[in-house]
Amino acid sequence: MMRVRFSRSQAVVLLSVLLLCSCSTLAQVPTPQPAPPQQPTTKEPKDQPSTDQPSGSPDDSPSLEHPVSVTSTSPPIRQISSAGFLTQSASPLRWGPFYVAYAQFAQIFEQGNAFNGQSDFQNAASQLSADIVFDKEFRHARIAVQYIPRVTILNGQVFGDFVNQDTGANVVFTLTPRLTLNLADHFTYYSSQDAFATIFLSSDAVSGTTLQRDFIEAPASWLSNSAIATFNYALSARTRISISPNYTYATTSGQSTATNFPTVNEYGVSASVTHDLTARSGVSASYTEQTDALPGSSYRTIYQSLQGGYFHSFKGGWSLSGSGGFITANFQTGRDWSASGSGSLVKSFRRSRAALAYYRGHTLSGYISRQFSDRADASYQLYLGRRWTMGGGVGYLRDLFTGNGIWGKYGEANLSFGLASTVSLFGTYVYKWQRGDNVEVFSGNTSYVGLGIQWKAREPFVGR
Repeated sequence: MMRVRFSRSQAVVLLSVLLLCSCSTLAQVPTPQPAPPQQPTTKEPKDQPSTDQPSGSPDDSPSLEHPVSVTSTSPPIRQISSAGFLTQSASPLRWGPFYVAYAQFAQIFEQGNAFNGQSDFQNAASQLSADIVFDKEFRHARIAVQYIPRVTILNGQVFGDFVNQDTGANVVFTLTPRLTLNLADHFTYYSSQDAFATIFLSSDAVSGTTLQRDFIEAPASWLSNSAIATFNYALSARTRISISPNYTYATTSGQSTATNFPTVNEYGVSASVTHDLTARSGVSASYTEQTDALPGSSYRTIYQSLQGGYFHSFKGGWSLSGSGGFITANFQTGRDWSASGSGSLVKSFRRSRAALAYYRGHTLSGYISRQFSDRADASYQLYLGRRWTMGGGVGYLRDLFTGNGIWGKYGEANLSFGLASTVSLFGTYVYKWQRGDNVEVFSGNTSYVGLGIQWKAREPFVGR
């Protein structure tokens, strides 16, 4: 078992602080936040929570984002733990630009059965997590750092492997009235087998975005760091172009074999153009090139994708976005082609919310694979009266065109009771089936029950 000392998370925080200090001389005059996306919003009743996370701990590794196009030339900043954008919080735990967005304690009981019968386990864990945010605006820049530490005591012992970390840093520069630059870095570390995430599809009714979180479990730890620089240029009031060079480093504590690679370096660039047809709809086109380099191998796998997209926000709380095209890669066994794309649908009813999301392409979802993959999720939350909330979700993931046979499915249910407007008790149940190689991906089924209490700061209301 790989152990990581607390100094790793301290190093991440130190780097974030240095980044803040280096940019603090940009300007001193604050300006309003960037305008939110021009999407329809539904006024929720007073007894309805404003979040799709009434219970359970947020996931340890955000995975697949499905953003609806943003019409502001100054891009908002994405949250790292859920769908939607980072907004000013009404948290009472605020010290200038620093504030605590939520804090949570959960007691978890887990049981797993391996298909080979050799790795059965049963655990009891206590997990404490919080979301600490630094958000500061200057005259021509905005700096935001999001830090989510999670400390887990497993079977009475605190292990370095279970000090899960999720950190994101953004610096947004308004270079000209038409041109902006968003420098972003996202660091994630967690134990794949004991992340204890519960709601795997997060949705945001205001922006119409969804986020498919990682759910695949492995007998190893997962570490990734991604950096991206996004240049956004407004050609006109309706048309924008975006160019994003990016780099990702990912590694696991799994062993290297002839078919498994515990470390990968990814680098590439994406370019897109978006045109608003109306205030509620638009079209887009994008091209992405990405290269995967495996240490110890001179071979480089190059992925290329071309897609066209459409988004629309309907009256009545509907938000729809989707894109489709193709993806190709030069594998050592030959060139493969596949359809690619993504889509999301979010619907807010008077006392409930439903979301669907789909993705096909190449991505890292808590394990390293060079293959194309499919991912689909659905979730539903029902608000019962002023205090009770219940819901659930289902989803699956599978690798395509590969002999490793990696796939996974999950089903989850949650229930919460509001003690106060910002404090709630919750209970969750999750069941997973998955098949892997027992090196990078656990092969078997896992179930766990979580009981706990959560405090979450109020968010500013955004209405019509």
